[in-house]
Amino acid sequence: EHKIALELHVACQLASRSVTPKRTMLRFGEKKGDTRSIISKIVFAAAGVGAVLGVYLYTRRTSLSSSAVRAKKFKMVALDLDGTTLNTKHVISEGNKKAIRELVDRGVGLAIATGRSMSGIYDHLKVLKLPKPIPVLCLNGALCLKAGTDGKTVSTSMVFTDPVSKENADGVVELAKEHNLLVQFYIGDKVYAVPKSEKHLELMKRYEVLAGYPQIKLKDFNELEKLGDPAKILLLTEDPDSLLEMAKKKFGDSLHLVRGSPDPFFVEFLAKGVCKGTGLLKLCEAEKIDPKSIVAFGDGDNDMEFLQYAGMGCAMKNARQVTKDKADVVLEWSNDEDGVGRQLERLTKEGSL
Repeated sequence: EHKIALELHVACQLASRSVTPKRTMLRFGEKKGDTRSIISKIVFAAAGVGAVLGVYLYTRRTSLSSSAVRAKKFKMVALDLDGTTLNTKHVISEGNKKAIRELVDRGVGLAIATGRSMSGIYDHLKVLKLPKPIPVLCLNGALCLKAGTDGKTVSTSMVFTDPVSKENADGVVELAKEHNLLVQFYIGDKVYAVPKSEKHLELMKRYEVLAGYPQIKLKDFNELEKLGDPAKILLLTEDPDSLLEMAKKKFGDSLHLVRGSPDPFFVEFLAKGVCKGTGLLKLCEAEKIDPKSIVAFGDGDNDMEFLQYAGMGCAMKNARQVTKDKADVVLEWSNDEDGVGRQLERLTKEGSL
């Protein structure tokens, strides 16, 4: 603390010396124009000091918080997929694969936390070829499974689930009907959609490219009701921000709403209180792990609580600003620059992992 105070003092001194006017008092016989000049210099000096302090505090924020959260040994790494562990081609790079496998081989725990359904994670688990099952938070924390693979098939077992109630699910379907929106229900590892137009079919294809798996088409909304309570509902739209505002007015705080990420063309509807952050806490309770012993990585709006609840929250360079603001560390690398792998290697060298 003394060191920080000293650095701030030096920063102020340097700023004031560089911009403070030589005269700050009106001498006898000086004109009003001179007074205005002196005042402007004083204002300029204050602005200069403020600017230096602002830059100083901004640059210190990441280093101070990083050193604070790195003071302990972490036991688990929790990874978001899209926009974080996956690059913009929606695959895990060789650099990230290498770092993750080395981490697991050394006995550090690994978990995945994603907005995807389980079917959208299978291929990535097969690519990683991990030696034992790992916890997977799906659907932004609404569903948690233990998943393992032999490289060919994936086996899962339930840890917990928090579905959307029938009353709220009916309300979301009603909203979709009112505004001619494509609706998706997530039940188990399946995704069901009710397309009503060519535009809806185009959105389904767009989502399939993003998520990496097809949706099951249903003819009408009555078929949805027979499937049971969904863990998550999506409404797909070209204007997610307007939809988000409409949904907030309709549902208030009875549902947890999430703007789609990384490509915002949908809004997610989850049970009240359900998010990656609360999902992480429930997972920790089930696995008897201290949340503060976890390093979490993310980039989107749905990662904010997730990063906050972990011992160290790492936001990608390509993360949304609102997510960066909630993180302990903002990485200098994006998901296309092996940001996850590089940070894992850095933390390993520092002895934090």
